[in-house]
Amino acid sequence: MDNIKVLAQMASIFSQFLYNPPSEEEWENIKEQKILLEWFIHSDNKNNKEALNLWEKSHHNESYIDLSVDYTDLFICDEIYLKAPPYGSFYLDMSGELYSKESDTVKEFYTQCSFFTKALLGQPADFIAIELEFLSTLLSNLHRDEVFKNILIEFLKQNFLSWVKTWIIDLKTNSKSFFYKGLAFQIEEFCDMLIEEFDIKDYEKKVYRKAS
Repeated sequence: MDNIKVLAQMASIFSQFLYNPPSEEEWENIKEQKILLEWFIHSDNKNNKEALNLWEKSHHNESYIDLSVDYTDLFICDEIYLKAPPYGSFYLDMSGELYSKESDTVKEFYTQCSFFTKALLGQPADFIAIELEFLSTLLSNLHRDEVFKNILIEFLKQNFLSWVKTWIIDLKTNSKSFFYKGLAFQIEEFCDMLIEEFDIKDYEKKVYRKAS
């Protein structure tokens, strides 16, 4: 499997893990298929090693309820504060409000590529799961036209890497489950692979806040 296909598959899987926590049936299937134990990427990268170690612990020790509780605390809310807000606007917009200018900019990328997902009917465009689904779509279509590569690079620089790196820190810091802490390390490796594959530079933007 070449690097582009690997990246597209990673983005798709991570997107599904972030739209919703695995249901009881999905979690049992994940365990039965040993997806966390036999992850398709193995490298000497420290993020990969840490992620696999955490996911092995999750496979043996956690239930779907553990993941569901952690998902709610991290990405929706608790009584005090959001622990890893999954929206670019939280980090990049001065107000921190959802459906901001940042979200509108992301939506313009989607429109440009005729990208649509039902999640857009109920979530801001800069929801991490939607952005990952969009990246998977772009990566899967790179072979069709050079324009997809140009859009991909601009999207990564302007609307993904610029906040996801900070979000990953919040996810690592505040995750209570081995599963989502491991996912943070996996997504960090995914970002590093994208940066190397497409030689991404100058992607940093002002981050106004973080949760941790």
